Amino acid sequence: MAFLNALIAFIVTIGILVTVHEFGHFWVAKKLGIKVLRFSVGFGKILKSWQIGETQYTLCALPLGGFVKMLDENEGKVDPSEKHRAFNAQTVYKRIAVVVAGPAANFILAIIIYTAIFIIGTHGIKPVVGVIENDGIAQQAGLKTGDRLLSINTQDTPSISEFSFAFVRAAQAPTMQLDIHSKTDNLKTLTLDLKKDFLANPEQGVEQYLGFEFALPALKPIIDQVISESPASLAGIQSGDQILSVNSKPVNTWRDFVVTIKQSKGQTMQLNILRNGQTIARALAPKNDNGTLKIGVSVMAPKGYLDEWRVLVKKQPFDAFLSANVKTYQLTVLNLKMIQKMILGEASVKQISGPISIADYAGKTASVGLVSFLSFLALISIGLGLLNLLPIPLLDGGHLFFYLIEIVKGSPVSQALQQNALKFGLFVILSLTFIAMYNDFLRLLS
Repeated sequence: MAFLNALIAFIVTIGILVTVHEFGHFWVAKKLGIKVLRFSVGFGKILKSWQIGETQYTLCALPLGGFVKMLDENEGKVDPSEKHRAFNAQTVYKRIAVVVAGPAANFILAIIIYTAIFIIGTHGIKPVVGVIENDGIAQQAGLKTGDRLLSINTQDTPSISEFSFAFVRAAQAPTMQLDIHSKTDNLKTLTLDLKKDFLANPEQGVEQYLGFEFALPALKPIIDQVISESPASLAGIQSGDQILSVNSKPVNTWRDFVVTIKQSKGQTMQLNILRNGQTIARALAPKNDNGTLKIGVSVMAPKGYLDEWRVLVKKQPFDAFLSANVKTYQLTVLNLKMIQKMILGEASVKQISGPISIADYAGKTASVGLVSFLSFLALISIGLGLLNLLPIPLLDGGHLFFYLIEIVKGSPVSQALQQNALKFGLFVILSLTFIAMYNDFLRLLS
């Protein structure tokens, strides 16, 4: 069922993004009087075809892209009466407009989606400091358990997700100002000294980097779900089991249990469990999953236990539109910095995701709710728009690069040079695809 949900969500995601992207090219081309022969969503075998006016609209079997085919003397014979409508006959500035329109449509889609999200409102958890690690950035800055995090560099952070996003954006500077509401000192401002580059390893997460955990209401150590074939499943742990002790040490809260697992170093733990009024013993060894020890269970949370901690972040239409523009810009800059760090070797290429990971994320966000899926869709739309603007032949950015050279030198780039550049572009794209698929399979196997 999860696989089917992921597949459907993936097809919907790619279908929307590709259609919007290609519509950008199509719309501008039509507005400039260029003849569009075919508008295709997908590649390969044609599943469905419509002829509307002079344009054929097709839906193809492989939903991993699309294209807009325009009248072009470089691709076939053109009737003399229609030469003025050929793409290659347009001024370089019109050709640039058509090429840029695709990525621009993806950025516009992200702005529209984020505007809708901010108007609808997003539920989050108040960012309150929980347990603090010794000698971490948080402790050195003076943060204390119970402090509520109000803003970063004057940007409000009403929820954990807003705090995390604001932190990632501000983490490019060596320091940041943090406004907090302390239980003892009321309102005050602290300075975080960022000694290491967070963007070099963003997968560690904000909490691990800063050296604290966000506070949440205490939960009893009662098991909810057990993942099949996980260490817990193999040890005979069942839903409804309450953890009484680990290695003879009492476990009072779910956090106690999680901390014990983290400190186990992967060694076998002896558990005492309460099941149906009886105490039973079980032994299990946590599994290392990308540097994190896990046993494959979730906690049983009573209904409404987070009600007092929830916050609704909602904005008026105009403010929502402005915030959507800002967020789209910030995410674009962040993506650019990540690309720069990968090129310079300051960030791992393991962060590149392929279709399997995208499908997985699409399925998970769709199962959570509409807002989560829309947020994911906007994020991928920004990534797609940015990717297509990179100066790599075969991509929109490659064509744009040729046109900019044409403006400088006063004549088009030679066909021979373009053909050689296209071969190089194909090599780069295939290499990136291989890396993305390799990373996907590693995540899948782990």
